[in-house]
Amino acid sequence: MTDAADVSSAPGTFTDATALAEQVRRGEVRPEELVEDAIKRIEAVNDQVNAVIIPTYEKGRREATTAGGPFAGVPYLVKDTIATKGDLFTNALFAVKNAGYRATEDAALVERFREAGFALLGKTNLPEMALVSTTESIAWGQCRNPWDLTRSVGGSSGGAAVAVATGMVPVAHGSDGGGSIREPASKCGVVGIKPTRGRLTQGPVVMDSDNVSGMAHEGLLARTIRDVAGVLDAVGGRFAGDPYGAAPPLRRYVEEVGADPGRLRIGVCTTDPAGQFEVDADCAAGVRKVADVLSDLGHDVAEGFPEAIRDESWPLPFMPAVAVVVSREVRRFGNLIGRELTENDLEPQTWAYVQLAKQVSGEQYAAGIDALRTQAVATERWWEEEGWDIWLTPSLTIQTPGLGEFKPTKEDPFGGLGMEPSRFEVPSNVSGQPSISLPLHHAGDGLPLGVLLTGAYGREDVLIRISSQLEHAMPWIERIPPIHA
Repeated sequence: MTDAADVSSAPGTFTDATALAEQVRRGEVRPEELVEDAIKRIEAVNDQVNAVIIPTYEKGRREATTAGGPFAGVPYLVKDTIATKGDLFTNALFAVKNAGYRATEDAALVERFREAGFALLGKTNLPEMALVSTTESIAWGQCRNPWDLTRSVGGSSGGAAVAVATGMVPVAHGSDGGGSIREPASKCGVVGIKPTRGRLTQGPVVMDSDNVSGMAHEGLLARTIRDVAGVLDAVGGRFAGDPYGAAPPLRRYVEEVGADPGRLRIGVCTTDPAGQFEVDADCAAGVRKVADVLSDLGHDVAEGFPEAIRDESWPLPFMPAVAVVVSREVRRFGNLIGRELTENDLEPQTWAYVQLAKQVSGEQYAAGIDALRTQAVATERWWEEEGWDIWLTPSLTIQTPGLGEFKPTKEDPFGGLGMEPSRFEVPSNVSGQPSISLPLHHAGDGLPLGVLLTGAYGREDVLIRISSQLEHAMPWIERIPPIHA
């Protein structure tokens, strides 16, 4: 196996965060220089892809001058779902953007990044309230795929995925309530991890009714597994008052990179167990290719999936609760700018949720939470009771659509390209398990297609070991989009 240090050294590839931090420690480059280089890269391509919507260059420059910690001066970006003190905070609501609302405090995760030495250079593009599976909000406009500027980047962490894919920054923050990190990672050809529920803090600002009752997780996008491991080590852990908290790992995640994963029991699934949706042939072919490699590496690979996935009604039982959460957040942002947000301020799907919430009783809301917990128990049993280690599936059921193909309307606010592509991603949001999309395949048209690995609750260590093994067996580091910095 190639040494882990070699994954970012191929000619013509981007330097990862781990290597940049090492250059700073060796005195080969100053933190301030890393920041200036990243600003140049952002400015070189952002007009073409529209990934960074709120630059914070001066803040990043200040942070670089005092940076310490393991990633001193390494630049990063955060999604505009998270508060950064003094900066615009819009959640892609155009009324909030137009009002110029600025956050009054940093999210705890932003503080953790700063303590680790990272320098914040801006906030990334997303759909309105992170609700839909393409990044094309009225507030911030279309985010374009660097592999084909006419294609979608997915959602909702679309800008973050593009920023990493184009080399603007080596790592970026994202959030994931139903595939919102892993979907854009798949479409943009980068690594996207949704860790175990509570692995990354979501405090101290209370939002989204305990983050949609735990469905929404903070996570990361990167190009190398060692960066995923190193950043989780640096910024992970519970913050006071967090409603969820994952147990600390047995050892540092960076020690799992390149470590022998042992013989794992891997269940492979390339069709929808409920029979609701077709899985694109190229998406399925990528999984079968990876399954063959894993079998050759000595793992026990067989067809398998959690029986709970056969429930074709899911997530309909939970949707009344989602509507209440969205309505609550719309009201909260209205309070922040001093006026109620109306139909004229919101995109059709967001407004439809607000209207639906008016019909939801307290009992119906509670029933939705109960349905979520019941589904979580049924899903997690496949790992805990049946003894599987990894569930291997396509990241998405379809290939990358064109921009403008998913446009909710007043007449059909929930129709088409909603949760269907993320059929294999949503279960781990329900159960809180860690899940990672790896850029291991390409479609016939050359666009990336991710392959999804989902692990047992709290077992990022296993995911990192097997992802590192695949990174060396099927290297992706030299694959960079035609539009890059």
